[in-house]
Amino acid sequence: MDSLPRLPYAGRDGFVIGIGSRASIREALPKAYAVRSERERLLEAMVRVAAAKGYEATTIAEVTETAALPRQTFEAMFLDKEACFLESYDAVIDVLVAHVSTAFESAAGDPWPDRIAAALRALVDLLANEHDIARMAMVEVTAVGEEARIRYRAALGRFTPFLEEGRAASAQGTELPADTAGFAIGGATSMIFDEVRAGRGPELRRLLPDLVFAMLMPYLGPEAAETEMNRVTRAD
Repeated sequence: MDSLPRLPYAGRDGFVIGIGSRASIREALPKAYAVRSERERLLEAMVRVAAAKGYEATTIAEVTETAALPRQTFEAMFLDKEACFLESYDAVIDVLVAHVSTAFESAAGDPWPDRIAAALRALVDLLANEHDIARMAMVEVTAVGEEARIRYRAALGRFTPFLEEGRAASAQGTELPADTAGFAIGGATSMIFDEVRAGRGPELRRLLPDLVFAMLMPYLGPEAAETEMNRVTRAD
């Protein structure tokens, strides 16, 4: 395999995962870059294989074959299959959060419900376009083990800052439960999980109005949240 398909995200060090450059280009690069590129190829291969076959059925041999790298390279970089999966999961979550954050901040100055709708639109667009990311990040992570579940819960927590502004928009304000953001995110995540698990990841965009309602309802109440949901439906 001369190169791997690119995923539209970067790892923690800012380099694109799955670069997979041509051999002639690799030979001209510094050794440190070549090693980093090999790691990124393995991380992307893990995403692709785990999404296609499921984490349990994924083997290191399949990951290295997809990355076009020897098993010795994998063993030099990762303790085991789970370690590779967890690192690839962390990288995927980094880009999901960055993607949502960019959309949310780009709508600065707009009412908070509009900013939430923009963030959710960015999220479902990315997940719908990158089915492997969606399946790996939303479904396969639940099959890995306790450490993966801990990281999954932590990943959901990274989205709570986008919702905290809702307290100012809510008539209840400080009277809202402390974990209101967690309740909202949990409801929205459950809907996305069900669609991706059922193989309907490419159709996630149709969920946008329902996701907007799920996120806004704990803050604005059902009537105002339904109004915002209908606005999104008309806009799409």
